Amino acid sequence: MNAWRMRRQSLDKPFGSKNILDLIKSTGWIYSPGCSTPYLSLWARMGSFKTEDLNRLVFEERKLVQLETLRGCNMLVPREQAAVALRIRTRTFTELAKQARQQLTVSDADMERLKGALLKSLESGTRTMEQLLKTAPAPLVREFAPDLKRIGFTNTVSLAVNLLKEEGRIIKIQTRLRLDATEYSYILLSNLLPEVDPFAMRNEEACARLAKLYFRAEAPARGRDFAWWAGINVSDAMKGIEEVKPKLVTVAVEGTKDEYFINESDLDEFHSFKPEDDSVNLIPYRDTFLKGQREIVDRFLGSEHGDKPFSRWKGKLINDPLATIIYNGRVVGVWEWNESKKDVDVLLFDTAAKTVEKAIRKRANELAGFIRGNLGEIRLQGPDFGPHQMTCIHDLKAFWGRGAQVDVRA
Repeated sequence: MNAWRMRRQSLDKPFGSKNILDLIKSTGWIYSPGCSTPYLSLWARMGSFKTEDLNRLVFEERKLVQLETLRGCNMLVPREQAAVALRIRTRTFTELAKQARQQLTVSDADMERLKGALLKSLESGTRTMEQLLKTAPAPLVREFAPDLKRIGFTNTVSLAVNLLKEEGRIIKIQTRLRLDATEYSYILLSNLLPEVDPFAMRNEEACARLAKLYFRAEAPARGRDFAWWAGINVSDAMKGIEEVKPKLVTVAVEGTKDEYFINESDLDEFHSFKPEDDSVNLIPYRDTFLKGQREIVDRFLGSEHGDKPFSRWKGKLINDPLATIIYNGRVVGVWEWNESKKDVDVLLFDTAAKTVEKAIRKRANELAGFIRGNLGEIRLQGPDFGPHQMTCIHDLKAFWGRGAQVDVRA
């Protein structure tokens, strides 16, 4: 089943055309967490890929848009699917603001005035957070207490910006026209996507349309996989599954009683599928191949390797996979960019057959050539990685086999 997903994700052999939009419609939305992931994900799936081709689609033609959507994650979404992405997004700050209402130092009326002032400023064009802070009415700009800062409430302006994003009124975009840049600006939704009104769509319709997109790319998958990926409850997920046309049907999976769904029109191809021999690829942090399913351990690697392809925070395992090496649909190692050598380092979990290791090294050399020739610089993790987060594969190797929690000095 993993080899089938590798095929559906165009990871065992390149996608059949050079059309990036068609690829993303086929394999699903691409994570774009403020690092090199989107470039590396597309390189892994295309026979010929250049970063400028993707940049042009996002920043010039705007046929792809980067949106905060499922579980608050930034993803690259085809423009015609933007309404679904915005309708389904998690409204974390809206809910937290309700819960923390008594602790906030700003009234509802003042917050509405502040939001109105920010929208007025954005009518003149994009603004950075620093520019919005300067244009906001001074009496309405207030810092929050430390206990609120711990849940992401920095000040009244940043809260207003986050509420406006969740209301579908403004969008965060890169200031520098690269998807791995970490400097952001804000733009009115009406200026970026004037045809989109995310709340014109019923939630039930959004769940059904999202289920169709998900199972086209991820099937066979369970209802709870879809619910986790989408950031919705299982009840809404199952209602969405029931509405998909052509309908989804269940397939039996050896070793489990769980229901796995697949599009009825894909059944014959699924049952007749024969995996490629020795399919190897290197995928980046937060690639959809691993982030599209709820469980990684047991599904994509054995439990004996269950603490290896993940970063740690103060010694505690974080269930967010690093850049990984995939062989016949299974995670067999991790990789990273060696800046001093300008090359790709690989670490395998087990000793591999010589032919397999040779194929992995060959693919790693191809990736190194792409990074040197197209990216120039590389960031494998997003800006949310803190000072206590361990991501270097050589440092993490010392923790392999020691479990989910290891005592270390902060």
